[in-house]
Amino acid sequence: MNQKLLAAFLISGVFLVACSSSNKFHASTTEDKPLFAAINQLNKRPGDVKAQADLKTFYDNSSRHHEDMIEAYRNSSDAARFDKMLSELNALQNIYTSLQATPGSFALVKPKNYQREIQQVQNDAAAEYYDRGMSFLQRNDRESAFEAYNAFKNSNRFVKGYRDTDKLMRESYEKSVVNIVINPIEDNNIMFSRFDSWGNDFRYRPEDYQIALARDLSSRNSSDIPARFLTDREANRKRISPDYEINLNWRNLDGLRDYPNRYTRRVSKSIQVGSDTAGRPVYKNVYATLQITRNTFQVRGDLEYQVADVQNHSNVDYGTVTNEVQWDDSYATYSGDSRALSQEDWALVNNVRSRQSPSRGDIMAELMRKMYPELRRRIAGAIEM
Repeated sequence: MNQKLLAAFLISGVFLVACSSSNKFHASTTEDKPLFAAINQLNKRPGDVKAQADLKTFYDNSSRHHEDMIEAYRNSSDAARFDKMLSELNALQNIYTSLQATPGSFALVKPKNYQREIQQVQNDAAAEYYDRGMSFLQRNDRESAFEAYNAFKNSNRFVKGYRDTDKLMRESYEKSVVNIVINPIEDNNIMFSRFDSWGNDFRYRPEDYQIALARDLSSRNSSDIPARFLTDREANRKRISPDYEINLNWRNLDGLRDYPNRYTRRVSKSIQVGSDTAGRPVYKNVYATLQITRNTFQVRGDLEYQVADVQNHSNVDYGTVTNEVQWDDSYATYSGDSRALSQEDWALVNNVRSRQSPSRGDIMAELMRKMYPELRRRIAGAIEM
């Protein structure tokens, strides 16, 4: 090996040693910070006498603190004791793995590998939650079934696939879930219509809002009893009997069309009509008069909702959501020079559709869009009562 190559090899070797000794370990808890300060110092300077002494002292202090906390949690009735025990054990395991990577540390202290203790606590927790779930499940009521579901879920959290928790979670959830069916939105043809050639007005599709309610309400996480929202078609297809029904009915649509408001507006524009003998543009003012007609359409709607308890044949909640929509449509004719009209003026002149009443679909779609957030909020509140 030539001298240049040997020098490069030695330099790279020194660099690798420097990198490996620059590992920085982090404490899991505040109490362990002095210990990890000593560990990190020994990684930088393995022969540091003060760091060696600190390691011995602070290792004993940290180990004793975590062991004492584990024993206290083990003998407590704290509902979260298993999580807290694991937190202490993981802190001890973090110390062990950090010392494994610290040169000379095992000659100063005798760290313990806590992996077996961690697995034991996880198994104990899974078993206790499993037994708790079985106890709740035997009570055979919806509230207890939901408690059982949460217990089995915790058991599965500590040990994935513990015994038959997957099957029991599905079973307990199905026993706890409340099935709520949203029936079609009824309107009873209470308002004027302007249909297309097939007799339909696709601007308003009540089934879209029925589906949206089922979807949006299902996405809410209930902290009490889980609820499953379905349309009537879904419930029939899946042969699910409802615990609750939601009925929606348009009760009133009051339409009002204001008398047309007519007025004139004179407009002008400077336009180029040619050039002079020097080639400079020549401008001329042109004028036109707009005869504008403004129509105001206003409709107020009342949508009645009912949340009914099917099993007990009673109302949980009912009420009416009210809102209104308004159109201000304008169209125009003109006289004079058309060159004076702006793009906005031409839009008024060409606005033929404004001379017709808004369609039933326009009105009901806009009303439903405005009512929907309040309707969803009220139904969600009734179910969570």
